[in-house]
Amino acid sequence: MKDEVLERISSKKNLQVALDFISLDDAIRIAKMAIEGGVDIVEVGTPLVKAEGIRGMKQLREVAKDKILLADTKTADAGDVEVEIAKLGNADIMTVLGIMSDSTIKSAVDKAKELGIVVQADLINVNDPVKRAKRLKELGVDIIGLHVGLDVQKERGITVTSLKNEIKQISEFSLVSVAGGLNEKNIVDLLDLPINIYVVGGAITRSSDPLLVTKRLINIIGGHK
Repeated sequence: MKDEVLERISSKKNLQVALDFISLDDAIRIAKMAIEGGVDIVEVGTPLVKAEGIRGMKQLREVAKDKILLADTKTADAGDVEVEIAKLGNADIMTVLGIMSDSTIKSAVDKAKELGIVVQADLINVNDPVKRAKRLKELGVDIIGLHVGLDVQKERGITVTSLKNEIKQISEFSLVSVAGGLNEKNIVDLLDLPINIYVVGGAITRSSDPLLVTKRLINIIGGHK
């Protein structure tokens, strides 16, 4: 199962929709449109993980069907326990905070190997992303996520497109996911980079036509194999 998920991710450029809702009903509504539009990965966003937990993951699993399901747990401690939570929610991927201790990362990785879950490390607020990413790969993390958080986006007016050099370097030794302010316009700036997963949140979820925006993004990404 884990190998199959990683093979699917590595075989092409993937679009992930971030369902950062508190309301499960809203998340399901948008998920259905994004799935119809061709999205590859459905993300149970961190707010939804906190609001609805395993129940929310399971319901989105039913909606997602054969799509990859990611639980954005952003694990900071007790890595093994949160991998179990992701497994109980029928998720394929869970996330750990790359800035946390090696012991937490290793705890998650070891349990994930046992349960067949993919581990992605989120490098949000990591000062030296490339150095930390190398260590995370040594610890057994499957995917490195480069992420400019919402608060930084608002304060500094930047998106993940500012991390091109880091993306290039990390892609030499890991699968890479990028998140943080991506939309139809700026995603074009990243198409020539070896990125495996493009994470789009508000540009889809707050759109007046999530289905159409998803289709457009799929077409944009699909033009650059």
